Amino acid sequence: MFTITTPGLYAGVQRTLSDDAVYVADSKLRCDHLLWGVVLAAAAGDVLLTLAGLSLCFTEANPVARAFLDVAGGVGLVGLKLAALAVLFGVYRTVRPLFRRAALVAFSTPQLVAVSHNWLLIAQHADSCL
Repeated sequence: MFTITTPGLYAGVQRTLSDDAVYVADSKLRCDHLLWGVVLAAAAGDVLLTLAGLSLCFTEANPVARAFLDVAGGVGLVGLKLAALAVLFGVYRTVRPLFRRAALVAFSTPQLVAVSHNWLLIAQHADSCL
């Protein structure tokens, strides 16, 4: 806990806030909602572009995802992604508010890299598959 003294009209008035409350209330924009939107869009884009690439002539590079694809096809890939999102949600609800945004960014960053990579592969090499 720490104390914030507000100068000016309210000089001498003190409020005691926790570190997390100050961090969460640092802006009126609900940054967590925006980050969840990025997470969900990136996850959906990764699945869709992976399935699009597989329907052409590409193969899955991730051995875990490839195993799920081999066992259950596209449904397995969607299930794997939903399981990862469920773990992220559990982490999000468990950790201190200070670390929630970091968890969302840490999850979405590799997803966005995968979406970019898949998009470039499909754009550059889809002609050679047909």
